[in-house]
Amino acid sequence: MATKYDLKMQRRREAEAREKRQKAIAKGIGILILVVIVVAIAMIPINSYIAKNSTYITVGDHAVTKVEFDYYYNMAKNDYVNTYGNYLAYMGLDITQDLGKQEYSEGVTWKDYFEERAVESLKQNKALLDAAKAEGFTYDVTKDVETYKKTVQSAAKSSNVSVGDYYKQTYGKYASEKSLKTFVEEGYLANAYYQEMSERKAPADAEIESYYKENSADYDVVDYHFTEVAADIPADENGSTANASEEEIQKAMEIAKANAKEAEKVIGEEGVVNVGKSRSSLLTRIGDWLFDDARVENETTVIEDEDSHKYYVVQFDKRYLSDKKTASVRVITTMTATGEDILAEYEATGANEDAFIALVEKYSDDTYSVNKGGLYKELSSDSMDSEVSAWIFDDRKSGDTVSIDENGVTYVLYYIGQGREEWKKSISDTLGNEAMNVYMDEITGAVEVSDPKGRLNFMKEKPEESVADDTVEEVNDTTEEVTE
Repeated sequence: MATKYDLKMQRRREAEAREKRQKAIAKGIGILILVVIVVAIAMIPINSYIAKNSTYITVGDHAVTKVEFDYYYNMAKNDYVNTYGNYLAYMGLDITQDLGKQEYSEGVTWKDYFEERAVESLKQNKALLDAAKAEGFTYDVTKDVETYKKTVQSAAKSSNVSVGDYYKQTYGKYASEKSLKTFVEEGYLANAYYQEMSERKAPADAEIESYYKENSADYDVVDYHFTEVAADIPADENGSTANASEEEIQKAMEIAKANAKEAEKVIGEEGVVNVGKSRSSLLTRIGDWLFDDARVENETTVIEDEDSHKYYVVQFDKRYLSDKKTASVRVITTMTATGEDILAEYEATGANEDAFIALVEKYSDDTYSVNKGGLYKELSSDSMDSEVSAWIFDDRKSGDTVSIDENGVTYVLYYIGQGREEWKKSISDTLGNEAMNVYMDEITGAVEVSDPKGRLNFMKEKPEESVADDTVEEVNDTTEEVTE
């Protein structure tokens, strides 16, 4: 029979055993939690490594990583947002929400759309790089890359984020200056080769003249007299004509037509004079009449606009090809320096074009032109509507300079001189773009895109109704890569 002492010792041994088991369990749970934490932390660099080094898709003979694809995807998206920012809501696009769940068109999401644009850009750039390499074409991208870095730094500062965070926010979560370096350099090289080919394929003067003869109405301008006669439709007590009857509208139109016929008799004396108007700047019904080859000087007409309840009285004066010329300038664009200080430094350093180019490199924030000495070549008078344009196309002489402030931006300009006639430049651009479109179709036509893991929904013959979450997809990718 057990004594009290024996029972006491047994309870102590049981207590010690329970404590031992609890410690073992706690230790096991601790180890499990530690393993989960270690795995979770380890997944971060693994995903990053895979994104930067593993093939995401292939474009021609080029393996494209997730980092590179994201770079092109975000450039496509950012370019679209910057272009149509004020209209995104009307397009049904909320950039702050999941693009894979917002419809671009039937069966196509905005994510699909931007991925397709990214792939198209990749095809073009890779094709240009291959062509440049085959030809032995070289281009020093150093200045372009340095300008790009400065732009990123400035943008990050303006956004009040670090440069590292700006790269990730703008180009994807694995993006950094280092990881994007090659793609940025390739982009500038591809662009340089594209510009080289554009210059080679620019049309000769004979081609421009021939094209003009076949399309003269698109480049000629007209002088004409014009009067507008609106129908006086009865309005209700609120001043609205929306409730006017068909009979009332018809009667008002008949009166307006009679008045228009009377105005036609004196259009040459009382009509508003319009000079140098292109067909594209006119209402279709007016332009069609004025640019008809049958027109003769001082011929008049009355044109009905039933939708707007009015008549147009027009007199044709003449049609001709304008000799207005383009102009080339150098521009410093800055939001930090004053124009007066820059011009004072310009005067002190030689007051010539070379001195101005040096100041462009020192002060200009314009990434488009800074590495070209601020050059804007062969501008047209209708390409800008501002004080800057008015100055450029005034009676200028080579070497003229000015500082103009508009909307918080300072523009310091150096006038180089006139270029070709505007119509010649316009036709040259049209023919040049057509030639380059043909060329790009030729070099990209054979470029095949491979997406063996089905990551790009738009490339599937039968798009799936749901797209895997990016995070799950990356974890799956990690498992696949490790297994392989």
